[in-house]
Amino acid sequence: MADKKADNNKSIKIANVSSIVMFFVICGSYIYETLMARVPINFVYIIPVMLFSLLILSIVIRSTINRYKLAFNVPFVLMLFCTALVLWGSWNNSNYMLFSLAFFAISCIYSSFGRTIAFMVIQNLAIGLLIFTNSQINANQPFYVMLVSWGVFIFASIIMLILTRSATILLRKALMNQQSFMDLLDTTENFVTMINDQNEVLYASKTLSQLGNTDEQSLVQGRPILDLFPGRNLKMFASKLLKEKDDYLEDWEFTLDGQKRYFKAASHAMRGGSGGALISMYDMTHLAERDEIAAMKDSMKIGLFFMDSNYIIQDHYSRYLEEMLSDTKLFGKTLTDVITDSVSANELNSIKDYFKMILERTYDQDMLDDINPLNELHYNNKKTGERKVFQFAFATVERGRGDVFILVTVYDITIRIELQQKLKEEEARRQEEMEAIFELINVDPKVFSNFMEDMDYEFNNINEIQKNEVLSVHDALVKIYQSVHAIKSNAVILGLNVFGSKVHTLESYIKKLREMEGNIPFSEMLNLTMEIEKLSNEREKFIEIIDNLKVHTKSQNDESGEENQNVKVLVDSFVKTATRAAEDMGKQIKLNTNEIDPKAVEKCPRRIIKEILIQLIRNSAVHGIEFPEERKTKGKNETGLVKLSVKMADDKKHINIKLSDDGQGLDYKKIAERAIERNIIKNEDAGNREMLLKALFTPGFSTAETEGIHGGRGIGLNLVRDRLKEVSGTIKLRSEEDKGVVFLISIPVSQINLEPIRRKQ
Repeated sequence: MADKKADNNKSIKIANVSSIVMFFVICGSYIYETLMARVPINFVYIIPVMLFSLLILSIVIRSTINRYKLAFNVPFVLMLFCTALVLWGSWNNSNYMLFSLAFFAISCIYSSFGRTIAFMVIQNLAIGLLIFTNSQINANQPFYVMLVSWGVFIFASIIMLILTRSATILLRKALMNQQSFMDLLDTTENFVTMINDQNEVLYASKTLSQLGNTDEQSLVQGRPILDLFPGRNLKMFASKLLKEKDDYLEDWEFTLDGQKRYFKAASHAMRGGSGGALISMYDMTHLAERDEIAAMKDSMKIGLFFMDSNYIIQDHYSRYLEEMLSDTKLFGKTLTDVITDSVSANELNSIKDYFKMILERTYDQDMLDDINPLNELHYNNKKTGERKVFQFAFATVERGRGDVFILVTVYDITIRIELQQKLKEEEARRQEEMEAIFELINVDPKVFSNFMEDMDYEFNNINEIQKNEVLSVHDALVKIYQSVHAIKSNAVILGLNVFGSKVHTLESYIKKLREMEGNIPFSEMLNLTMEIEKLSNEREKFIEIIDNLKVHTKSQNDESGEENQNVKVLVDSFVKTATRAAEDMGKQIKLNTNEIDPKAVEKCPRRIIKEILIQLIRNSAVHGIEFPEERKTKGKNETGLVKLSVKMADDKKHINIKLSDDGQGLDYKKIAERAIERNIIKNEDAGNREMLLKALFTPGFSTAETEGIHGGRGIGLNLVRDRLKEVSGTIKLRSEEDKGVVFLISIPVSQINLEPIRRKQ
């Protein structure tokens, strides 16, 4: 703009100087022609007129702010001055038309087309007036010659006006184009230059000048263009370009200042055969990097996409995202719809609230990462049935007109989670083995031998039950339930908690099957068989652990006292049952075994008597004995007492067993409510104690509010009843409120032959 203004000022200065020169030419011409015509000059009059006219001309030039007005004002003053000399100075000016044409030329120099036309009109009106009033201009010429001269003058003025107008327009366009080209070179980010036939720089863009280590474009003008390109590789590219500069188009790839750059270079010859060329180099680095990023994005095994404030997936997501989600055409879908089958309704609402927190951008990123609800999403695709585990990461990005989007990164962590799960399972298995070893270390070998023997019996019994085609499915489940319960009871007594928990889980599954209405699906029974088989295989682990322990320990078996030892082991099992149940339930219980006759115990079927008494002792501990605080309020000793008596009957044909506790006794009202609720008895039998006692031995009947490893599932007393049936035994029950319960059992000695065969060592 400054250069353009300078050019305009220069044009005005030329016009002004021309005007002053023209003034003095008029003055000189007037004086010379007047003297040559020997006409006296009244200098007293003429000199003031000249000075006054010069003053007016100077004032007009200096005071006119709008330079375009000078195109009319200055030549008009000159014309008035010249006309005044003709009219009042007695100047017979034969060159008046030439002077008028010069005035018009000065008007043209001021480059105001509109005012120049106005001046031409006024000027010709004045000339016409002078001609028709017979003034002294060309007074010696005939009138028609004056008209012809005037016509020539008008024609010359028009030609001059047209030429001036054309030249002005072309000049302005050229200046404007030159200025635009210079502005382009100043502002363009491209590397542009114009060179001559000697490959020297005529013009260069600012970026190209900076490539040649200078910020001033004028300093690179005249330099060989090769000097502007740093580095050997870039100079080689430039040399090839100069060889084919008339028509060149190539892609350049080179390293500059440690950065890989990509250019598209082009060269075209300039018109006119001057040998020059216009060279442009477009920096494609950012586009190449974008393409590389896009290629990398599509090749990376992660999902990338933008999501707007309405959770809508935008276009240009990574190609792998469709493979991850097993879904196509994700653009336009909402992320919440994509994952809706993988989360609950409440979880989906929490996820939406989390997205709002991200978009608000007022929360700390670390805090948002910590509460990320999609840090581990178990993705379920209902169409394909695929299940994967994804980890989502979120970050806000501002794009376009201040719109905030969420950049979502999705990682497939399925394999990692599966590996972690396997490691966790392996660690749990190792931990389980260690716990089993520590548990077995504290078990007496004889006790463990009995446990294994009884467990073998129960699993064999389960196997026979499963093969029995006479039993109904529900009856078979009851008997399987009893055997599993017996195994669990024996494991808990020994403190084998790991194994006991597994049996407890199997027991829960059997209970669920028993409570099913209608026919039990074959798939469920098959699954039960497989679970029983898994549990049965645990026996081999026990044998392996015991064998390893035997290697490091000395045998302490005393063959001479084997019978007494068997009795002691059995009695210890009863004591452990009471002690462990009391500890687990937070009660205080003492088992009194002073009235146990070893000879009577030896004549009992060991396995059956053990199972029966364990169930009854546990029943007293769970349901009979109160908590210490309750016993204290009732005026009882905080420690509950359970008494066990095993003796031979007077007829020597029966073994009498008595188990009593000093607990709260039976709650007949509660028993009646539960029995009626389960349709075991009718409403009218609620007061019939005999019917209520029978209900106690019904499979699945329990008055406990909750289930636990020690009881509450209603199978213990049912097991007692069925085991006594095996040996033709009987059981009676007496109860008194707040004084406890007494179980009276009688077993014929003749049933001793039902004792199971001991497991071979």
